[in-house]
Amino acid sequence: MTGANYGSFIVRKKELLLDNVLQVGQSFRWVYNESSQEYVTTMKISGQYHVVLLKQVELNQDDESDLKNTIVQYATLGDTCDSKSLESHLMDYFRMDVSVENLYNKYWLPNDVRFKAHYPTGNRMLAQEPWETLVSFICSSNNNISRITKMCHELCRNFGTELKPEIDRDDTGSSHYTFPSSDDIVNKATEDKLRELGFGYRAKYIMETAKLLVEQKKANDFTDDSEYLLSVKDSSSYIELREHLMGYTGVGPKVADCVCLMGFRHDDVVPVDVHISRIAKRDYKFQVNKKSMENLRKQYASYPVTKKKINLELDLIRVMFVKKWGKYAGWAQGILFSNEIGKSSGATTNGDVKKRQLELDIQVKEETVENSDKIKRKK
Repeated sequence: MTGANYGSFIVRKKELLLDNVLQVGQSFRWVYNESSQEYVTTMKISGQYHVVLLKQVELNQDDESDLKNTIVQYATLGDTCDSKSLESHLMDYFRMDVSVENLYNKYWLPNDVRFKAHYPTGNRMLAQEPWETLVSFICSSNNNISRITKMCHELCRNFGTELKPEIDRDDTGSSHYTFPSSDDIVNKATEDKLRELGFGYRAKYIMETAKLLVEQKKANDFTDDSEYLLSVKDSSSYIELREHLMGYTGVGPKVADCVCLMGFRHDDVVPVDVHISRIAKRDYKFQVNKKSMENLRKQYASYPVTKKKINLELDLIRVMFVKKWGKYAGWAQGILFSNEIGKSSGATTNGDVKKRQLELDIQVKEETVENSDKIKRKK
């Protein structure tokens, strides 16, 4: 990380591998710098945005197995955030208080022999900003990771605030922007402008969601989007929180569950998309149980939005996996999802969106460039 003051922490590859986490359909704004092999994004730390850089390198060890330790180096451009605060934020962001290896050995494998084929490969759930997570997954509706990535960057470039830290390097990308708040979108964007930028029908969803959130913040004396959403989470059960999220235009059960898992740390929530549904039917021989479906229907009787939007068959798949995998079922789903798609897809500093094979065998693979429409993650 030449030209930037940085700190570092040591982690085993099976617990965290940046290449298998940052661009696999959880977060969409990490940019990969091919020359320096760093990832860069903007992150809100203690209420302020900073340009954050990450790089993972292997320690020199004789052991060539997946037990090998690595060093994750981190920095903010312009040294705008002290090392201690940044490391604390990253420990929280990567959920380093949770051991994936422990979950695998004590919970998943003993209850699901199929996990013999899904050994930990450094994939883990992230703890992201709820507001950014909500908007990102609204963009994911009938979309693929490459296009979601482009949309999130367009939102930032057009409606966020450019950060200009004093730096002595120019290889981190031409510009860096904050993720726009609901107020930014309401004040700067229009549905027509978003459509011009390629958002299609999602333009209406984003505008209406932003307008409603502005109203909700004002009514509840909040100024920050994520702080308001976290207050809803703190006073709600999972079902109540999902009901609230589905009250936003363009948010169905799948998007709401992604936000619950990746933005609110509801670790047992299993978002069910086309990939997870296929896994359930192909590998777990899932079949609809009419009695269980009727029980779910009764459970949701007092939740009008859920009643309207829920797909009971897909919700039964969610329930099945929660029973099988336990309180970290969402993490288990993340591993199966990543292994199913087998590739990452994200922005690079030259402006392209590239795809790379995931390191499913914990070995270094060469970067490849492929058609951006091959990998689809439907919502």
